[in-house]
Amino acid sequence: MSLLRVKDLTKRFGGLIAVNDVSFDVEEGQILSVIGPNGAGKSTLFKLIASFLPPTAGQVLFNGEVISGQKPHLVARKGVVRTFQETTVFKEMTALENVVVAHHLRLKAGLAGVYFATPRAREDERAFRESSAEILDYLGLGHVMHETARNLPHGYLRALGIAIAMAAEPRILLLDEPFAGMNPDETDRAVEMVRGIRKRGITVLLVEHDMSAVMRVSDRIVVVCFGQKIAEGTPAEIQTNEAVIDAYLGREDETLGH
Repeated sequence: MSLLRVKDLTKRFGGLIAVNDVSFDVEEGQILSVIGPNGAGKSTLFKLIASFLPPTAGQVLFNGEVISGQKPHLVARKGVVRTFQETTVFKEMTALENVVVAHHLRLKAGLAGVYFATPRAREDERAFRESSAEILDYLGLGHVMHETARNLPHGYLRALGIAIAMAAEPRILLLDEPFAGMNPDETDRAVEMVRGIRKRGITVLLVEHDMSAVMRVSDRIVVVCFGQKIAEGTPAEIQTNEAVIDAYLGREDETLGH
């Protein structure tokens, strides 16, 4: 059984069909990328999968359970966690404090316990700080964990956003354009970071425009155009798919994926 199944997913906004009968599976331990031109419906598809939007038709199943229409925080607790294109961090907090805050989805003490600083709450806080430091170390941010987020360069801020998502202990992590705005060195580090996330046992589903990074990091690729899936396959298969070349990749770029 697939870890995540997108089944006949459709989303309409009035007369606009943003996602049209899209289906694909994500296997456990896989890195699967969704690509397509601007306006193809990729971001809407991500919001549907993470339950930030209800589908007009179709379903999303996680570990065999229908999660479509459930509250996003409940879906996150089940293990489906997304990042965002925008850098959603608290700029006046340190990197460590940002990740500690994100851990509160797993709080056992309750809000009253936090307010009165009960032993359970103090234990939660200690465990959250240890876990946060470990995540930041793993993602190559250990040396800036006490730096105020406002002072971090773009690549580190993107990595911090991923660290915040990992605090929720995802089984599948949805990355929305993780390589956007990065220079080549930052992109190389980010590609290795995504591979490292998979090594921790986390399945990865990402939307991205950087084709070189996508071809390097993906096990499989789904291509959408005007809301419809037009192709699915390995990076090698996608690079030679005639429908994809005509709709998206183009025929001029001889260096795609190299």
